[in-house]
Amino acid sequence: MKRLLVFASLTASLSLAGVSPPDHHVTATQHAFADRESFPITIDFECPRNFGFHIGDEIPLKVTVEASRGVVVDLVNLPQKSENHGPFEIRDMKVDRHRKGDQTIYMVSYRLQSFTPAIAVDRLIFPPLRISYATKDDWNPFTSAYTYRNLLSQPFDILVSRTATFFGPMRDVKGPVMDQRAAVLWRVALVIGTVLTLLGLITWPWEFIRKRRQAERAEAVETAVDRAVHALERARENCFNYDDHRKHLFFEINRILRCFLKEACDLRTANRPSLEIMNQLQDRPFYENLKDLVTRINQVIYEGDAPVDVESIVRKFSGILHQVDETTLSGEHHDHAG
Repeated sequence: MKRLLVFASLTASLSLAGVSPPDHHVTATQHAFADRESFPITIDFECPRNFGFHIGDEIPLKVTVEASRGVVVDLVNLPQKSENHGPFEIRDMKVDRHRKGDQTIYMVSYRLQSFTPAIAVDRLIFPPLRISYATKDDWNPFTSAYTYRNLLSQPFDILVSRTATFFGPMRDVKGPVMDQRAAVLWRVALVIGTVLTLLGLITWPWEFIRKRRQAERAEAVETAVDRAVHALERARENCFNYDDHRKHLFFEINRILRCFLKEACDLRTANRPSLEIMNQLQDRPFYENLKDLVTRINQVIYEGDAPVDVESIVRKFSGILHQVDETTLSGEHHDHAG
């Protein structure tokens, strides 16, 4: 009997020694989450219930896109309102965006509707969504734009059943009920609508002609300097959408300067090195100031210097715009005088 007890104890000990540690599954889950977090974008779907919708119901579906810090997400490829996506028609679509720690959360709220026939219960598939994104490494300084990558989400299943049949006694069909108040209101609304339509048809051509003339006068007065100044103002407003907004502003100033020199000095600046552009302007009085500005821009864009002197660069850029404009205007006057 003692030998039997000893043998049973040894067997139980050997069985326990072969079992995996209790935290083995937790470690695997942590690795899975680590792999998931290493990818810059995660996409998740949320529906209030996964069963019980009928044909023709408006189905709410929420898509959550989580982007890591520094990732730019473009949702332009998502299906929009009144479009079809698979078996569903998009009845409504709304996008909300907020920050959560180092992440940017995009909440896309859909309201879907489908009239696909169902025998009993059918599984309707919401097809994958194509989402474009870019990182800091995807920025192209020559085109001043991002090169976007595409990411397809996983499909999402929604169970839809046919509309239940109503069983009950047949009821008599009632005739129309005449409401005099509704008829009077309808006539008043019809008269008001007719008057407003006539006023709109009379005033719309005059308003269109007035706005067209204002736009033509604005285009005729605006100069190359004005366009460069307006472009710089827009760049300063938009650069704060980027983490490294100071360096991004240097890229924008470089692009605006090239466009301005092309228009004001009649130079070919597209895809041309900075030194080649400068060599064409050696005989101009603004050459030294322009050379200092271009040298500083190249140090930040190509040599990795810190963009700490943004305001001084903006002031120098504005001064060069007016110097070039004055030189160009005086040259035109000399040509006309000659």
